[in-house]
Amino acid sequence: MRRKRLEYLASAHRDLRRIAEYYIETAGTTTTARIGNEIDKTILQIAEHPEIGRKLETAPYRQLVVSQYPFVILYRLTPTVARIIRILHHAQKKPR
Repeated sequence: MRRKRLEYLASAHRDLRRIAEYYIETAGTTTTARIGNEIDKTILQIAEHPEIGRKLETAPYRQLVVSQYPFVILYRLTPTVARIIRILHHAQKKPR
């Protein structure tokens, strides 16, 4: 499968900002940078291997767990784009 272009919905940008704000306050900049790097690495995996994420039965998107951290990335595929919908803590309820 060919590499997909990445697009982020506004909701994904908000999620990233909230994650950064929370972890800077509670864990410091080093931990926040590590989490951000791991999220970025996971999103690049989606671009390179779009079908890597598990397809959900109850929603029209896929999810991929961020290694080492409690986050999942929700995304949709089109023929040319991997659209990042949300980046959620695994305990957060996923949208339908």
